[in-house]
Amino acid sequence: MGSALDTFNDFMDSTGPAFLTGADDIVNEAVKNNYLLRRFMRGKGPSETLQGGSTIKDSILFDEKSTFQYYQPNETFTWTNPQVLDQWEIDWRFSVDHMSWTDHEIELNVGGQGRNARHQTYKTIKRSKEQRLWTSLFNGMEDSLFAVPSAADMEGTGGTKPYSLPTFITSATNGASLGGSAIQNIDPATEAKWRNQVKNYTAGATIADLNDLAEQLFGAFDAMYMDVQFQPPPSHQEYFENPSLNAMFVATSRRGQRAYVAALRASQDTFVTGSRQDPSYMKPQYAGVDMEYVASLDTAGIYGDTWETTGTKTESGGATDAGPRYYFINANYLKFVFHTTRYFYQHPTMKHPNQPFTTVMPVDCWHNFICRSRQRQGIIAPDGILSTAVIPA
Repeated sequence: MGSALDTFNDFMDSTGPAFLTGADDIVNEAVKNNYLLRRFMRGKGPSETLQGGSTIKDSILFDEKSTFQYYQPNETFTWTNPQVLDQWEIDWRFSVDHMSWTDHEIELNVGGQGRNARHQTYKTIKRSKEQRLWTSLFNGMEDSLFAVPSAADMEGTGGTKPYSLPTFITSATNGASLGGSAIQNIDPATEAKWRNQVKNYTAGATIADLNDLAEQLFGAFDAMYMDVQFQPPPSHQEYFENPSLNAMFVATSRRGQRAYVAALRASQDTFVTGSRQDPSYMKPQYAGVDMEYVASLDTAGIYGDTWETTGTKTESGGATDAGPRYYFINANYLKFVFHTTRYFYQHPTMKHPNQPFTTVMPVDCWHNFICRSRQRQGIIAPDGILSTAVIPA
């Protein structure tokens, strides 16, 4: 049967990774309140998320270069062949996490046990190792979504970081987020359709109570919703984006959801539940679009001294325009792409000669976070400081 350590190593090599589902004896207190990752991976098949090749590529049409014209019978035409596709190309980013265990950890836990008891101990140890690994890995990927945009780290070929959400959705009206440089090799300074939508609500001293806040927020939501909706023409719709497949949601912080819910309550005289007594809005919406509380936005240091810039300050801790932001996200056009051969790839166990009593199993992942359309994304940001007297921070 071999030693307990050899058997456990074989067990780890022969069993694939298990994602954290179902109840177990271990209570995972390292998780976040909510993960935005699931929104970008939900309902996407292998053809949408897996891609091979040395780089990630896609094409985009910004200008059809119209060839439409009216004519008289027997008129002579001059035919043209417009070249209208722009192609962007970006590099893969590489991440790794690992599980490890020591000889002593395995041998002392299973020594002297019978075969059935030993196998159960293997499963218990494996479960705890995988739980720590996947929590660490997904927390790391979730944090990367809210990293401060960096041209050197994200756009440059020598960079190591994937693109982040504030790279593609910024409060800057010129669409710049990487110090004015190109984003996915397309410059928003020269291509207006490579900018996200931006709206503001006045969060200054003019907001005296919740009714004022409701008027500001709902007006900004009205304007934003019209900007991010794109309807196809009545025929040949296969050449246009289908709005029925719109994976839109609104991401915001705890304070942002509290402000929106408070505005909803202030705008009606009876509660909407069957009993008319429950004041909660557990799943607030706008125009049928879900509002999603994203825990990472509570502490994301991605705002600057003014709302037009990115920096390292939080929405309630140092930003000149302090207050919640509302990200209108269409997940059909923002997504994670993974390499076909390195999708959470579990390497065989290995040992290092300088650590002969420790066994390591790396998990390798090649990926990036990409945007296919920025004008279908938007942000509502405060223009001023939302007083904590109206909505506590």
